Amino acid sequence: MHPYSQARAKGLKSMHLLKRNIFIFLILLVSIFIFSILIIYPLALLIVLGLPMIPRALSVISFIQAIEVTVVMSTLSALVAIIMGTPIAYVMARYEFHLKSVVDALIDVPIMIPHIIVGIMIVLAFASRYGLGPFLKAHGINFINTLWGATAAVAFLSSTYYIRVVEASIRMVSPDMEAVARTLGAGRLRVFTSIILPRIWRPMATGAILSWARSVSEAGALFIVAYYVLFGRNLVYPASVYIYESYVGIGLVNAVEFSAALVVIMLIIFVAYRILVSLGGGNAWHG
Repeated sequence: MHPYSQARAKGLKSMHLLKRNIFIFLILLVSIFIFSILIIYPLALLIVLGLPMIPRALSVISFIQAIEVTVVMSTLSALVAIIMGTPIAYVMARYEFHLKSVVDALIDVPIMIPHIIVGIMIVLAFASRYGLGPFLKAHGINFINTLWGATAAVAFLSSTYYIRVVEASIRMVSPDMEAVARTLGAGRLRVFTSIILPRIWRPMATGAILSWARSVSEAGALFIVAYYVLFGRNLVYPASVYIYESYVGIGLVNAVEFSAALVVIMLIIFVAYRILVSLGGGNAWHG
């Protein structure tokens, strides 16, 4: 090829790369701008305006009780997700079977159902004259305005996050390691506890805190199932319902006060939890 042609081809290629890089850069700028306006700006404004009022919010006994109920409810929900979701995640990651696509879709169903409807479903399933309702009532188990009902509602909505995180982590563990262990005489439970579990416990912890955080933030289903919770001898609003009551009953400023307090507490718990999980070192996906 003629030297002039080579130089021209290189020039065209450089211009093409430059245009492509500029296009990618512009897309990144737009993405950052939208993220800043939609996510960072509202969060920062809430914290900046609410931060001076947090000590006053934390001096309100009823709000502290609301946080206690919410933490207990969300922790129980995360435990439900771990117990229920770990076997499901393993099966979905390791096995092929008929109707797997149906099961896969069902795992994601809780994300798409409106939360008010989830509350109605929980009441219908566990606290009405249909299904298990009469049996539970006969044995003194009540799902309306109790920790039982609140936990069931938020667990329904939050377990999907745990299952998907753990499923993805199991897929990243080589099946050959399990196969070798099986040929050496290890049973399925032994293989899981000695091969899989050490490599996925950090993703399990990540999935659990995501499930926990999602439970803390829930309000819609709680409006139906547990607008308030019988906690000890007191009737206590979950934190999200408490903030809604503050907004409706008193106004925006009061709601900002309690909202900022809850957000800061959640951030502290979330960051502390992630630090504790990371103290073990190693890759979060491979252990």
